[in-house]
Amino acid sequence: MLVNADLHIHSRFSSATSPRMTVKTLAAQAAKKGIHLLATGDCLHPQWQKEITQNARQENGVYVLDGTSFVLSTEVEDRRRVHHLLLFPSLDSARAFSLLLAPHSPNLERDGRPKIGLSGAEIAQAADQVNALIGPAHAFTPWTALYAYHHSLQECYQGAPIHFLELGLSADSSYADRIAELREVTLLSNSDCHSPSPIRLAREFNRLEVQEISWDEIRRALLRRGGRRVALNVGFPPAEGKYNRTACTSCYRQYELQEATASNWRCGCGGQIKKGVKDRVEELADYPEAR
Repeated sequence: MLVNADLHIHSRFSSATSPRMTVKTLAAQAAKKGIHLLATGDCLHPQWQKEITQNARQENGVYVLDGTSFVLSTEVEDRRRVHHLLLFPSLDSARAFSLLLAPHSPNLERDGRPKIGLSGAEIAQAADQVNALIGPAHAFTPWTALYAYHHSLQECYQGAPIHFLELGLSADSSYADRIAELREVTLLSNSDCHSPSPIRLAREFNRLEVQEISWDEIRRALLRRGGRRVALNVGFPPAEGKYNRTACTSCYRQYELQEATASNWRCGCGGQIKKGVKDRVEELADYPEAR
């Protein structure tokens, strides 16, 4: 069967999110958009855990409400500000992960997207201990992403297992397919939405080829096992993404990379210039075109 899945969202317990991000609203809005499977987001937050378990029934490693399935997920920020996306097989797994992180986090129970005083490698090792799946979130974004602070997966994760890479709204698979180390990595396109609005929820999504909606089948699809796979990434043209072009963060003037470098990454208006995803991919690329 083909399952439309948005595997990165947030609850109302993350900063800058809509108070309408409730389990019931998300289930209803997902159905309107033809989405069968949503990530819960923020599953380390105790109040969100309570809402999930009170409103949805647990079934085959996912939670189900009004025909919409939810897989437990969270996003965390490491000590270098890199964001990581995690999926969990059970609430026990998520709680065990919280116990491992608690000594290293100032806001684990207060913010749905907690800050963790560990490296990406240490977080990935903790995920492995609780049988969670992990990968870099919005990997090319210039502010809080893998390739903003590292030149490779190895540099970030130090050989710890990762299971996918999220492209982000300013990149697509044609960008990732120019980078040799990503040739065998499962690519995801997700909304990272903070609102249940139909223009936010599932604005990007994946189509999974699985036998049923269950944790085991989701895991097989992301690991490309037994014929299961991510069959399709659906998303915006990268050029429409907020961070696609090198630009000033204050006045939004766009710059060519050489011009930005010559300006010492400072705009004439006084604002900071940030390197865009398109230029960063050119730096990382091993191939002139996607292959």
